[in-house]
Amino acid sequence: MTRSKWFLLFVVSFLLGIIAGEFLLNDDFLKIAFLIFFWILGLGILFCNEKYFVYLFSLIAVFIGLMRFFISFENNLDHIKNYEGYFKIEGCIVDEVDVRRDKVKYTLDTERIFSDEKWKNVEGRILINTERYPVYEYGDCLNVFGKIQIPESFDSFAYDKYLSRYSIYAVMYNADVRKLSSGGGNCFYKYIYRFKEVFEDRMSKIFSEPHGSFMSGLILGSRRGIPEHLMDNFNITGLTHIIAISGYNITLVIVVIGGIFSFLSRKFKVIVCIFFIIVFTLLVGASAAVTRAAIMGIISLIALWYGRPYLVILSLFSAAFVMNLWNPKILVYDVGFQLSFLATFGIIVVSTMMDKYFKWLPDFFGIREAVIMTLSAQIFALPVIILNFGRLSIISPVANVFVLPLIPLSMVFGFFAVLTSFIWDFIGNFIGFFGFLFLELIIFFVKVFASFSFSSVQIKLFPWWILFLYYWLLFRKLIIPMLSHK
Repeated sequence: MTRSKWFLLFVVSFLLGIIAGEFLLNDDFLKIAFLIFFWILGLGILFCNEKYFVYLFSLIAVFIGLMRFFISFENNLDHIKNYEGYFKIEGCIVDEVDVRRDKVKYTLDTERIFSDEKWKNVEGRILINTERYPVYEYGDCLNVFGKIQIPESFDSFAYDKYLSRYSIYAVMYNADVRKLSSGGGNCFYKYIYRFKEVFEDRMSKIFSEPHGSFMSGLILGSRRGIPEHLMDNFNITGLTHIIAISGYNITLVIVVIGGIFSFLSRKFKVIVCIFFIIVFTLLVGASAAVTRAAIMGIISLIALWYGRPYLVILSLFSAAFVMNLWNPKILVYDVGFQLSFLATFGIIVVSTMMDKYFKWLPDFFGIREAVIMTLSAQIFALPVIILNFGRLSIISPVANVFVLPLIPLSMVFGFFAVLTSFIWDFIGNFIGFFGFLFLELIIFFVKVFASFSFSSVQIKLFPWWILFLYYWLLFRKLIIPMLSHK
């Protein structure tokens, strides 16, 4: 067996160990049994000649993943999550400030808490919700009074698990906030967040709503100002991914920067592209999806630098391994990461197989490619979409054909409109007008496709065992034949 197969076996087993850890937390032993059964069955088919050593190696990797998941939880007695009720706390803002229309959210790294008539040292992050004004900045240290609560699930949304992936285990609503000092935090992050804030402010002046918020979603991955009815239309048509920064945006960064610096040697062009990928990743908030895409992009560029063949699947699993070694909660609690990973994997595995079935589609404007990529991505992501959102978009492949070719044009015009507006407002508004036209076309198509009664189907009941069986069949019919020929 080749080294690449051993590596894939280790990573997949490691990831399965993390999933098994989540099942153990919830006492879902039947799910673990299904997981073990299908995994042993798959290993037996794929490595029948050396299966005993393979089983041992896979078991060790599963155990490592299991342990990594368990030690990722905070168990310190001085953690902020161990204090519930009304308290006064002090700490500093350690993440990008989330400004909404009617409130502001701060991620506070706590340092002290006033309890039992004295100040005590404390640690851990807490999410602070407070009034819209005034707005404090990253690095500011605050004195906060309010009711500390443990986040809970609501409306079938596991809010506590969602926050835990950011190492946040406590929340405080309607907090009374007073600034103690400013100027703290990492200078690099401070300037990145400040630039992003200025960039969004300029964008809001060039583009009226909802186009301004939409453009922010495309370029910066921000959905905060997008109207609810527009987001519903995106969900119905299966187009939410276009306003979620992913591999598509990273690829666009590589293409644009590579074109601008085409006069450089390959080595220096790769270095410049990697630098801009890192800056872009930080600019949009370094979410799980964009970080995965950035790692994949950097791996591919390094492979180009050394002139070696780039194995996309190995790169994808390398990205998943590094990210979950750092924070294993994203695998089980971050739906965006799950969808991004599965969609990318689907495109890698299925798209070449489907190409021969769509030769009849025209190739101009990327129509054939859009259909193939959309269907390939949905084949692997479909069960997770249904399980989490209870909705299946029927119209998605057709909607993608009309919308996807307009995305890079909108992004390019929007980006350069903002940049040129720093020099001359007139030029920025002129370029922005073309970006506005493309956004208007996208919104028009989304609205039309969402209006059809058959656009999406509600699926309220989706048993988990179907998910196991579905992925096992994909593994058996697609992945095993592919690996067998490597």
